[in-house]
Amino acid sequence: MNDDYDYRATFDFSQNDLKAIERAVAILEEKFSILGDYDETDLPDGVPFYPRDEVFISKATDLLRRERDIFEHDDWVDIDEIRGHMLSVAQLRPFLVRLRALIEQGESNLRDLLCEAHDACLMGVFTLERQRPHLKELPALHEVGTWRGPNVMKLLGDTSLLDEDELREAKGGDAAA
Repeated sequence: MNDDYDYRATFDFSQNDLKAIERAVAILEEKFSILGDYDETDLPDGVPFYPRDEVFISKATDLLRRERDIFEHDDWVDIDEIRGHMLSVAQLRPFLVRLRALIEQGESNLRDLLCEAHDACLMGVFTLERQRPHLKELPALHEVGTWRGPNVMKLLGDTSLLDEDELREAKGGDAAA
């Protein structure tokens, strides 16, 4: 991160900004809820789709549209529905690419900010230990700082940003297991 950056104003959102972000996320959640729950195993044989699959669908749709009369009485093939799905894919992709990049950038910045905050707190705790070694809060801080002890999860509170290894370690399990 930039050492000249003013961390106090990292994300100074106005209430209007926060409401606009909330509305945008709510719209995305509503649109995606129509599709149902996402489960990778619901795909045929769990196989993900690749760009070549889209090329196939695009070329096949053109061919099927040209030969549409064959499918007049076939309920299994709806060319307009296929085209509608592909239009949705084309609409969604640019936004999903931007969202994915934004999430990656946000997580990277979050780690950087947490690292800076952690280092500063660590230095402060070391100073406190030297100046006032009998503070009651120091054992609890050591417990959280080393991920050891029965009260770590209670002290952490919100654990939504922790990955599985960190959660396992915080609960007392071996992170390497």
